[in-house]
Amino acid sequence: MPGNEKEIAKYLVKNKSKVSLRHLGIVTSIGAPNPSIAGFREINSASDVDKYLSSEDSRKKADIYINGEGVSLKQAGATFSYNRMQRANLLEVFTLLKFANPEAALARIDLEVRMFHDNKLDRRNRPWRDLFSESEFKSLSKFLMMDGAPNVGFSLHPAKFILEAPVCGISQENLDIFTFEEYFNKYCDNFKIAIRRQWVGQASKSEHGRAVGLAGKPENAPWVFSTVVGKPRTGWRPGFSVANRKTVYFLMIEKES
Repeated sequence: MPGNEKEIAKYLVKNKSKVSLRHLGIVTSIGAPNPSIAGFREINSASDVDKYLSSEDSRKKADIYINGEGVSLKQAGATFSYNRMQRANLLEVFTLLKFANPEAALARIDLEVRMFHDNKLDRRNRPWRDLFSESEFKSLSKFLMMDGAPNVGFSLHPAKFILEAPVCGISQENLDIFTFEEYFNKYCDNFKIAIRRQWVGQASKSEHGRAVGLAGKPENAPWVFSTVVGKPRTGWRPGFSVANRKTVYFLMIEKES
């Protein structure tokens, strides 16, 4: 969910019965996903938005419900369509999505990560066509953006539509809503597979913890390196042995502007 999800929800609540959206018509109902069961609770005020709308639960794909339909909220312009995809989950996801050769798809990504680590690639944002067929990437993107997550499977709150809005100055004129097919067709050339890294031993407690977690899974081993490449912005943890530092990789799906 983008950083402006609450602003979008508050705008819709404030302008209920005034805003009309393609595919959904006049907005008459706004809901927040229930945390542990399918369905939603109605939100009718800005305080309801602050109380019930959460960006912490990665299991839900619908950030809000509009007129009873699950909607994923996306910030206009450059944004991340999916964050922190780890290797340990990919073979299972590729198999679930019926890739023709899941092992070969994973091997292509392994090679790309290795080449990036060895400084043999010019950019960390890679064309998805270098790694997937169009049908594979489309299927993967739909699953991650609309249907589920690698570590939890299919969501209790899938999204049927994508609502795009700017960071500020939200209005009827700059809201746009898409089916996944429409969104993909519009932005397919803007999507990139973004190779990102973090370090075991970096100063940030949260990032160090995530790196330790990733490095601890045997299936992630091809994306974990004892050679340190790059440097964390916040520096290194005091007292942490240099010999125990590691470079750990994960992937994002990024939409460039």
